[in-house]
Amino acid sequence: MATSLTFASQQTPAFSSWSDRRFASEALSQAKFDKLEASTVSSAVLFDFPWIALAESLREGMMVISRNTKPMYANQQAKEICQKFAVSNRTPAGLPSAISEVCHRLIRNGNPNTTIVAESETVEEETIRIRASWLNLPSGDTTNSSLNNRQYILVFLENRDRILQEELQFEQQKYQLTDREMEIWSLLRQDYSYQDIAKTLQISLNTVKTHVKNIYAKKRWNQVKDTREVG
Repeated sequence: MATSLTFASQQTPAFSSWSDRRFASEALSQAKFDKLEASTVSSAVLFDFPWIALAESLREGMMVISRNTKPMYANQQAKEICQKFAVSNRTPAGLPSAISEVCHRLIRNGNPNTTIVAESETVEEETIRIRASWLNLPSGDTTNSSLNNRQYILVFLENRDRILQEELQFEQQKYQLTDREMEIWSLLRQDYSYQDIAKTLQISLNTVKTHVKNIYAKKRWNQVKDTREVG
């Protein structure tokens, strides 16, 4: 399936393997950093901060990308998400074209305070939300004021389908929903109409309405219980 890109508000050898940690180790080396950035910035400025450990613990994918849309850093989540995009839809730098397009839109926008948000489908038809904004980092070279504020693009990648499934599992336990109620609630969360749910699950419209009524009754009961416990 071709990758689709929906906006709210494109060099293949490098960066080709997202499954291993080779790119991370190369990116952390001064030699690799100098190769990717001709007007070099000290790699310590970008990679030797404690936020690297924090980035690796995020549930979201996180990437740091240069102005010429070359990937400088990607946490493990970002690597796994980027693997889901078709190899044919990659830039020469190995960046998925959907992410590259969002970065180019941010660059063309010109506003340093702008955030570009888009959603794209992977080959497995999972929805990935892409958020890109500017990241200003000091160059570490105090002798050259023009390099003191090097601009990079900070990209967050969110697998909307995985997050939805996590939320649904939590809600099933919290509200004690049955498996059938969960099927209907899942489709409601994906903006299916009552008629679409009935057709998808091959049940009557009245059955759908009855299940929905029970779902909301369980949610209201849980809210009342929480209010009493707090009081």
